[in-house]
Amino acid sequence: MRLVLSHYLESLRERDELDALLPELLVAMGHSVHSRPQIGVLQAGVDVLSSFPARGADREAFLFIIKFGDVGREDIYSGKQAIQPSIREACTDYVRTRIPQSLSGARKRLVLLTNGVLKQEAQSGFSALTEEVANTPNCSLELWGSDQLLPLIEQYLFDESLLLKTGQYHLRSAIATLDDTDTSIRRFVKFVDSAMTDHATSRTGNATARKRRFLKRCATAALGWSVFAAWAESEENLKPSVNGCEYLVLRLWAEAINHGFVQDKTFRERFGVVMILLWGALHRYFDKVAPQLLEPQLVLNYRPEWVLYSRLLLEELGRLAIFLLLTPKRSETTELRTNIRRLLIDVLNAHPGCRLPAMDGQSIDISLVLTALMSEKDWHDALNLVTDIVGRLHLAAKSDRYLPVDTDLLEDAIAAHTGSDDVGSFFQTSSLVPMLATVASLIEDEKSLSSLRDEVHPLIRNATLERWFPKSEVEMLAVHEQSLQRLGISRALSELKPTCSEEASASLNLPQGASPAADFKCIQYGHDTLLAISSRFYRHPLPTWYVERFRREEPKQ
Repeated sequence: MRLVLSHYLESLRERDELDALLPELLVAMGHSVHSRPQIGVLQAGVDVLSSFPARGADREAFLFIIKFGDVGREDIYSGKQAIQPSIREACTDYVRTRIPQSLSGARKRLVLLTNGVLKQEAQSGFSALTEEVANTPNCSLELWGSDQLLPLIEQYLFDESLLLKTGQYHLRSAIATLDDTDTSIRRFVKFVDSAMTDHATSRTGNATARKRRFLKRCATAALGWSVFAAWAESEENLKPSVNGCEYLVLRLWAEAINHGFVQDKTFRERFGVVMILLWGALHRYFDKVAPQLLEPQLVLNYRPEWVLYSRLLLEELGRLAIFLLLTPKRSETTELRTNIRRLLIDVLNAHPGCRLPAMDGQSIDISLVLTALMSEKDWHDALNLVTDIVGRLHLAAKSDRYLPVDTDLLEDAIAAHTGSDDVGSFFQTSSLVPMLATVASLIEDEKSLSSLRDEVHPLIRNATLERWFPKSEVEMLAVHEQSLQRLGISRALSELKPTCSEEASASLNLPQGASPAADFKCIQYGHDTLLAISSRFYRHPLPTWYVERFRREEPKQ
């Protein structure tokens, strides 16, 4: 959180930003603010004047001289904004003639305030200035740089007022509606959209200016999420902050591609921090909800209707799979990854009724679970899960009941599964069967593939088996939201292949117009899990080549 805050603080380099934030911070700290920055008004070197405590005879006067960015030797002695003349003017003219009468007897603390640091080359010059000011009776000089400001802001001002104007209304609305998860998420998405919009009159200009504006927007959006997450934790509703962070990483990445900064080192470092924040949010979320997910009666009491119950469980399983895929494979995380994998299996075992999805689109969540198990080389549980789902699908096809609804509409699923409508009319297309065939072929499960081909497929001949292959533009969904039909190629399958090796080859054979893995920026720069996050968030199938990355290797002879 502090690292995100430092990125935001570093981005405040224009008027009405850092100098507007300072009075808000001082008030939160209990100061009385007597003067604020004014454009075009001579202030004798002092930008902000405050006193502390707010009342009492022993008040101290704080005279702030604001400087943007790091302070070097030249910043102290030369240029229109040189620090030395401002400090001398503050401790002479301002202290003698402009300070309010009520503070004339107070100790005067001159503060050089910057959102950067004092460079080593400037330290001797600043020390000389400190000694010079100390010769003035009742005066002293000190530095408030980013290292001093960060803990103060974190302690006194870590709320939506930090954002000043950008998206503040939408963030406050998201916080105010945290008791309504869906509404809160929608309003937080609006905040991110607002924060990431470039309001500059011209989007041209030099590359440095455009990059600075872009990084500032990224810092604002990330800081807003940090505030949102803190409120979500205090309101004991963590789901909006988790979903909000998923959207945040997708939007930041899409914007970086859109503006040509995805290769920028500074952006990638900061983006890595936000990915860690998402991982931490998922960690806190499942620490809280795992015990409830393992109690079937609790879940059933919350969602007693099967369609809603199935949707809730598969949503959580998909999110849990993302958590496992995001957890780095290092020696210190081995135990955690094992615990997440066990939780996946335990939830599946606690709720066997959710393994066959009520809606075809929920095959996305199942594919995430299977991919997560494959990523841990848990071939035993991956095979058992595929076998179980194929068996349930076979029974559903034989009885013409409980087949996944292909419209993915709750109303249709409820109508079909309560017997008030013809089930077959809602099962014209299946992405579940091709997905299971792909996974079975990649984990060398000949038995399940044979069952899908020889037992299930003949019973659903009237349904189109559909496999979807994305274009690289799917990475831009958060910026240019389009229909999935425009962002991928669908292929109808006439048959399933006789062997795992042949079915795997068919699954990975890209049709004309689809993009290979190498065309995706997230693959190029080591953030492949973004595809899994996008799949869960935007409800598009996982690319077959993404699942293939965790393919079971043939044992060496």
